[in-house]
Amino acid sequence: MIDEIVAQVHGLITNNLPVRTNRTPSGWVTFDCPMCNDKRKRGGVIESGAKISYHCFNCDYTTGWSMNPHLGKRFKDLVERLGATKADVHQVQVNLLKYSEELDNIEPDEFVYSSGRFDTVEIPADAQSIECLPADHELRQYAQARGILGLYPLLHFPDVANRKRVVVPFTYNGDVVGWTGRHISPPDKDTPKYLMNTQPGYVFNIDRFANDTREIVIVTEGIFDAILVDGVSIMGNTVTPEQAHLIEKLGKRVIVCPDRDDAGKELIQQAIALDWEVSFPPWAPDIKDAADAAKRYGRLATVHSIITNATDNKVKIKVRSKLL
Repeated sequence: MIDEIVAQVHGLITNNLPVRTNRTPSGWVTFDCPMCNDKRKRGGVIESGAKISYHCFNCDYTTGWSMNPHLGKRFKDLVERLGATKADVHQVQVNLLKYSEELDNIEPDEFVYSSGRFDTVEIPADAQSIECLPADHELRQYAQARGILGLYPLLHFPDVANRKRVVVPFTYNGDVVGWTGRHISPPDKDTPKYLMNTQPGYVFNIDRFANDTREIVIVTEGIFDAILVDGVSIMGNTVTPEQAHLIEKLGKRVIVCPDRDDAGKELIQQAIALDWEVSFPPWAPDIKDAADAAKRYGRLATVHSIITNATDNKVKIKVRSKLL
């Protein structure tokens, strides 16, 4: 239970960090300090076992927490500026006090805790850019036919499992944290259309919106949908709490564009609960998703139709979802 309490304390900071951060070789995660007018990512947080420390090299604001039953005022002020609610802070403080005796009897250096951020993964050394393949290569032709060639850095892995797959790398803060490989023509039902190498809570293309001036982010189910409308993808028809948190941290107007099928209805219900807008563009009946729409109508017309047909009216959303 103690490790859960420590995770809750650390989470008051780490779960509320801006989307765009940097990580130094020494382990500091840096970002714009919320306690001053910093725009050069001079605020930094570092975790060491149970201890978490914060320091701004602009305004010299310093705070932190180590194994004890109390949260200091400066720590509370920091996490609330980052976005934690007073209720969140109060609940963590209550939980700390419940285990005050155990906390007082544990030496911080004896406790090991890992925060579980997205881990960087290595791209195979023999990976190639699909744009560098010959014009008649089947992978390049597939990417071109789907309309995604040149819109995102697609890769080709020549190993047996991926040689007929268009590989889409996943990045977070500029680091590769996973990928998916889409088979261009699965030969049988035993061959999966997608091979995924991803981490829980990841949102595809989230890097595109960090420090971006646009006011709107379009959320899609599929990765190709997100590439074609320059949005983000939750890679399925349900959004996890971690994914919702990442999207909310962008601070933008969120419009969900679900697939036009029964599976998309689950995402619509989650969008209602999250107070996100949902779009129901008047596309032709045979258009299943944003990727199909972009192929039929063009990318700009598709994005325009998604935005102009979005609504936050919960009654309208529920009625329209029944027609999918």
